[in-house]
Amino acid sequence: MSGFVRKEICEGVAFNSIVDNRFKVGRLGATLITPLSRETAAANALLACVLTRSCKKYPDFTALNRKLNGLYGAALYASSGRMGDFQSITISASGLDDRYSLDGESVQSELAELLCEILFSPRIIDGQFDSEDVEQERRQLLEDIDAEYNDKRAYAINRCIENMCRDELFSIGRGGSREDVAGLTQDKLIKAWKTLLDRSRIEITMLGSADPEKVCGRFENIFVKKPRRMNGSTKIVSAPSEVKRVIETDEISQSKLVMGYRCTYPKTNREIVASQLMSAILGGTPTSKLFLNVREKQSLCYYCASRVDKEKGLLMIDSGVETENIEKTESAVTEQVELMKKGAFTDDELIAAKLAVKNAFVSSLDSLASLQSFFLGNILREDPLSPAEAAEICESITKDEITELAGGIKLDTVFSLVGN
Repeated sequence: MSGFVRKEICEGVAFNSIVDNRFKVGRLGATLITPLSRETAAANALLACVLTRSCKKYPDFTALNRKLNGLYGAALYASSGRMGDFQSITISASGLDDRYSLDGESVQSELAELLCEILFSPRIIDGQFDSEDVEQERRQLLEDIDAEYNDKRAYAINRCIENMCRDELFSIGRGGSREDVAGLTQDKLIKAWKTLLDRSRIEITMLGSADPEKVCGRFENIFVKKPRRMNGSTKIVSAPSEVKRVIETDEISQSKLVMGYRCTYPKTNREIVASQLMSAILGGTPTSKLFLNVREKQSLCYYCASRVDKEKGLLMIDSGVETENIEKTESAVTEQVELMKKGAFTDDELIAAKLAVKNAFVSSLDSLASLQSFFLGNILREDPLSPAEAAEICESITKDEITELAGGIKLDTVFSLVGN
């Protein structure tokens, strides 16, 4: 990755700096990566939010915000994600870039110290986190889960993945289930905190123009004597033994059809970019095969799109349809997938896909948050790409490379969410 420097602090802990002088703010984050588990997914997701509310040094939300305001209005963020069969927990801080601070103050170094306080010295009294903090963040997390359920498109995709990968860790949601969140106890949260610090892989990212050595030094003081080794790997299934069919009913006016495919796992950077182009040609743009043929020409659905998961080797195609058109839509999608596997797409379709994918890469440079997200999305790879490098590779991908990847597409699961 251009402009990227990686330094291993100790086993299992790395400091990654991405120099970018275009912004007036800097961004610092600590991402803890651990194998997905039904027993810990909800606890880890809730824990990240609770940790950003206070710590021993700043024992309540007001004191912590006062500290952030003193750092030129800095802000804290918590998020959880899923990367293959791993869960990622990220706590980030953004604040004024050091170039603009008064009297040579290093805002990023202070934020590094604050992140260490939050991670290693949370406010724990009598073996418990603050109960009000826990309950407020629990309510918020439950609301987020409910929002995903109410978004029927997202719900249908998630249910397809759950059924498709039911014997794999990938079937676990990034924040656990509603029941798991509601049933979390203080003991489970404390255990999750200790386990994450002892066993997770930790990737620290710094984006901006601050001095990497100065910022890294704050983390080295904490982590140098705390090596850890993360076990586990992502299970890749190249071919399903049979096609699973699942039908659910709900009170909806527009039915949902999701078709989950296994596809060739992209091992190299070129294959990663080629897989994204494959998905774009198939159903990622207004000029894609699914949009033009299934939606426009045959008028079988309201939308029809595809997306690829490069860490798991999955291709998901989802559409909103009238109930009576579900079977016809499935047949039409299957026809377009078969054409894709045979390389039956035009140069114009490839050019349009390249423009769309390159634009997505370049757009990730528009903010530090999106740049951080792009980087973390590639962190499990030995040679992570920068957006600019990905865009350059995109331009040189050939039709044969895409066709070869497409040849590995195999239908695994068909999920239908049908209105009552």
